[in-house]
Amino acid sequence: MNLRTKYISGPAIYCVLLSILLALFFELWRLILLVLVDDWASEIPTGVVMQSFVVGWRFDFAIASFILMPLAVLGLLPFIDIARNRLVRKIHTWLAAVMAAAVFFLHLADIEFFDFFNVRLNGMALQWEDTPGMMLSMIWETYPVIRYLVLYAVVLAAFVLAMRRLQRKVLDSREISPFWVNLFFLPVILLVFFVGARGRIEEKTPLRWGIAYFSEYDFANQLALNPTYTFLHDAVYESDKKEDLRTFVEEFARPDADRVVRDLLAIPVSDSGESDKVYRRVTFDPPPEDPPNVILIVMESFGATKVDVLNNIHGVELSPHFDSLAGEGILFSRMYSEGMHTYSGVFSTLFGYPHLLGKLLMKQVRGEFHLWGLPAIFREHDYQTMFFLTHDPHFDNTQGFMMSNGFKRVISSLDYDAEQRLSTWGVPDHVMFDRVLEETHRLQGGRFFMTLLTASNHGPWIVPEVPFGRVPPGTKDEVILNAFKYSDWALGRFVRQVQADPAFDNTLIFITSDNGAGGSHRIDMDLSYFHMPLLILDTRDRLPRGEIIAERASQMDILPTVLGLVRLDYDDYSFGRDLLDTSSRVTPFVYLSEWYRIGYIENDYYFVARMRGRGPKSLYHLPDIAVDLADSLPELLSDYEAKALAIFQVGYYDLFKPLVGRDSSHFTSAARQ
Repeated sequence: MNLRTKYISGPAIYCVLLSILLALFFELWRLILLVLVDDWASEIPTGVVMQSFVVGWRFDFAIASFILMPLAVLGLLPFIDIARNRLVRKIHTWLAAVMAAAVFFLHLADIEFFDFFNVRLNGMALQWEDTPGMMLSMIWETYPVIRYLVLYAVVLAAFVLAMRRLQRKVLDSREISPFWVNLFFLPVILLVFFVGARGRIEEKTPLRWGIAYFSEYDFANQLALNPTYTFLHDAVYESDKKEDLRTFVEEFARPDADRVVRDLLAIPVSDSGESDKVYRRVTFDPPPEDPPNVILIVMESFGATKVDVLNNIHGVELSPHFDSLAGEGILFSRMYSEGMHTYSGVFSTLFGYPHLLGKLLMKQVRGEFHLWGLPAIFREHDYQTMFFLTHDPHFDNTQGFMMSNGFKRVISSLDYDAEQRLSTWGVPDHVMFDRVLEETHRLQGGRFFMTLLTASNHGPWIVPEVPFGRVPPGTKDEVILNAFKYSDWALGRFVRQVQADPAFDNTLIFITSDNGAGGSHRIDMDLSYFHMPLLILDTRDRLPRGEIIAERASQMDILPTVLGLVRLDYDDYSFGRDLLDTSSRVTPFVYLSEWYRIGYIENDYYFVARMRGRGPKSLYHLPDIAVDLADSLPELLSDYEAKALAIFQVGYYDLFKPLVGRDSSHFTSAARQ
C-alpha cells in the first residue's frame, strides 16, 4: 500500500485498518475454537457454520472498535500523531499489544469454558475470584496449560508482527500530512469507531447477543458470539445488576407470581403461615416407631450420559456398580439438577429451593440466614448431622454455610493426612467413604443424617491406583471416563460395606448427583447438562427392588421425598413434592436455571427463557428438541413462562424472609461446638 496524497490522514487509515486486523484475529480465534471442538459442529451444515463467521464479524469489529477508539485519539492528536512522533508511535504500539494480549487471553480461556458450560465466556468465570489459588491449581492439573500458552503466544506474536508490518506500509511509505488533516479526520474516525462499537445504526437498540441467534443450531449461534463481548457485557457492563439481584428480579416481577406458585404446589393461600413463605405443615399418622438413619450421597458430575442404566453415550461400560445397586432399590430415571454447578445442586438438594441466578448464595453474607432444610429438620429431631467432602472446606464457603444451616460437623481435606490428598480436590472418593465408616462407628448409636459430596470425577480427573477396571486404552476421553469408573467403583464399594455393617442397620441411602454430564450441545440449556439419577436404597430392604420411575423430577423434590420415607413431622418450606406420594396434588414440574437463563418442564414440554438482555425464548417438545415451537404454540409458551418466572420470583423473595417464630438455637450451636 503506497498512499501518496498528503491530504489523506495516514494515522486515520492506519487506525481503521488496525481495527480490521484485530477483528480478523478474533475470527482466527473463532476458527481455533471450531477446530478444537469440531465434534460439536458435526451435524451442522457447512454453510451454517460459515455463516457464524459472517455474523460474528459484527461482534468482532464492535469489540475492536471499542478497544481501539481511545488509541485512535492518541494516534491522531495534532503535532504529536503517530506518523511524525516516534515516541507516541511506540506508546501506541505497546498499548495496542497490551490490549490485544488481554482480549486474546479471554478468547483462550473461552475454549475450555465453552466446552464445559456450553456457553461463551461470561461473568460466571468470576464466581471463584476469592479462591484464585485453588482454581489456578485445578486449571493447571486439568488442562494442557503449556500447550494453550504456546498457542496464545504464537497468535499474539503474529498479531504484533502484522501490526508492525501495517505500520510500515501505511505510515512509513508516505509523506506526513499537515496537522489540520489529522484534526479533520479525527471526528470522522471517532464516528466510524462509535458506530462500529455500537454494532448497529438503529436508534434505539445497540448490538445485543441475541443477534447471534441466526439459525436453529445452537452451536452455530454460540460460535458467532465474541467471548470478549459476552464477558465484558456480563461481568462489567451489567455488574450492578449481577450484584443487586433484587433489581433483576423486579425487572421480571409478576403480580400473580405467588398465586401461580401456590397453585403449582397445591398450597391454599390461607395456609401460607406467619412468615408468608411457601409453607406446608407435613405430619404422619401414626409416627414411626424407629425412624431410619439417612445417608445422602451427592456424586460429582454423575450425569445420565455416563450411567449405563440410563443414557450412556460413550460406547463402553462405565457404571457397573451403580447399575447393580439400581436393581436393589427405586431408581428415578428422569431426575434433573437445578443448575450446572456443584453449589447449586447441593443447595437445592438440601433445602428444596430453586437455584438463584447470579452470584452463589453460599458466598453471600445473606447465606448465613438460617434455612429450613434437611440438616435443620433432622437436627430438630435429634439426629447427628454431618457433611463430608474431599477438598478445602472453605471453597465456595462450604463449611461456613453448612454449619450455619444445620450441620453440626463438616469433615474435609483438613481432616486427612497430607499424603492422602491426590489433587486440588483433596482425597479420593473412597478415602472419604472410609472416613464415613469410621465416624459412624464413633457415634456409638444414635440416629444420623449424613451428606457425602464426592469430587474425584472432576478435572484434573486424578484417580488412585485401585482395581476399579479401567476403560480400554485409547478410548476417547479415556482419562475422564476412568475417573467416572473410579467414582462408580468407590460408590459401589462403600454401599456394599454399609449394607454389611451393623452400624448402618435401618439406614436409607439416597444416591444422586450435583448435576448432569453434558453429552449433547443442540441448545444452550441442553438437558444433558442437568439429567442425572436418583436411587433410593434401604439396608432393611423395605423398598421395591429394581423399580424404575420415569416421571420427571428435580433436586427440589429430594427433600420432601427423603422426609416422606423417614416419616418425621416437619415444616416444609421447599418447592418440591414427595415423589413417592401417589396422592399428591402437586403439579409435576422441573425448574432449571443457569446464569440468567431459566428452564421449565411440564407435560414433556420444555420452556427456556434467556433473561439477560431479554434474549429469545424457546419451547421444545421432549425428547425431540430439533424444532423450536415458540411461534407455533404461543399460549403454551406464555403459560410456561408465567410459571417459570413465578418460581424464580417467589423463590428469591421467600429465601430471605425470616422463619417467624422458629427457634434457631440448633443452628448457631453448631458454630460453638
